[in-house]
Amino acid sequence: MPSVRNADELRQFARQDWATAQRDKELYWRDWKKQHGPAAGIRIADELRKQVLAQKPGWPSDEERREDLETHLRVLAALDRVPPRRGRAAR
Repeated sequence: MPSVRNADELRQFARQDWATAQRDKELYWRDWKKQHGPAAGIRIADELRKQVLAQKPGWPSDEERREDLETHLRVLAALDRVPPRRGRAAR
């Protein structure tokens, strides 16, 4: 059972102003992207990929690749079923 202090901290966390937290997160990443440029995101992704490969050299397996492709195809199919917004060009 968590201590009273931990339970109080958990309640405080759950009751925080999530709209403000979301706005602050969006502002942080907007400014980060302006400062570092789009290539920085690719470098970060590559570093994460290298970290995973160091921990799991066989990643991704053929099965994981197949599952990933199937997921992407499902998302594309779902997006194709969404009507375009008014005033925006269709895909």
